[in-house]
Amino acid sequence: MFVYLSSLFIFGLIIGSFISALTYRIPRNLDFIKGRSFCDSCKKNLFWYDNIPLFSYLFYHGVSRCCGKKISIRYPLIELTSAFGFVVLYLFSLSPIYYILYTISIAILVIDLEHQIIPDELSWFILLLGLINFSFQNVFSGFLFASVLLSLHLVTKGRGMGLGDVKLAIPLGLWLGLEKGLNWIMTSFILGGIVASILLLLGKAKMKTKIAFGPFLIIGFWIILLLV
Repeated sequence: MFVYLSSLFIFGLIIGSFISALTYRIPRNLDFIKGRSFCDSCKKNLFWYDNIPLFSYLFYHGVSRCCGKKISIRYPLIELTSAFGFVVLYLFSLSPIYYILYTISIAILVIDLEHQIIPDELSWFILLLGLINFSFQNVFSGFLFASVLLSLHLVTKGRGMGLGDVKLAIPLGLWLGLEKGLNWIMTSFILGGIVASILLLLGKAKMKTKIAFGPFLIIGFWIILLLV
């Protein structure tokens, strides 16, 4: 068991490295399939041993080998989130399709957190995966929750809810169905409210500060999926 979980953890780190590249390149319209990895600071191409997940970050003490600039903490955090997530999915005995779902959802979370956008192609990919749970009730659930968020988008004129969140609600709602979906929407809003209140109290945000809602949709989704 320990050997298997360790192997799964390392595999999760590797997938996390892929997520890091994906979330860096997609918002910048860079090809994430072809092309070598490069240093964010000096743009020099990296060697394969510079990209060993987490270990290269620790070995170089968090700085770039080629230019000595500090490496963003986002990379080890994404890799660790991926690795621990894979272990949790295994402990819940979920099928391989959920590992793909988790990978894409983490990519969406990071991109929305950093750029406040949710790429349509990632939302539609989750929708494609969700077809394995296809039923008219689940499809209805997806569009129902999307319509709730769309209403908020229209009422607030886009300031309270983005269209990316609306589109993301369709596939996530399809995955969960009506009953779990209701719990998911409520959980997402509660999480968002708690974080927004903390940021306001700490002076890190103001009433008009735009806060990405996609991460709360993703976190709420996994809480409900695993625990309810």
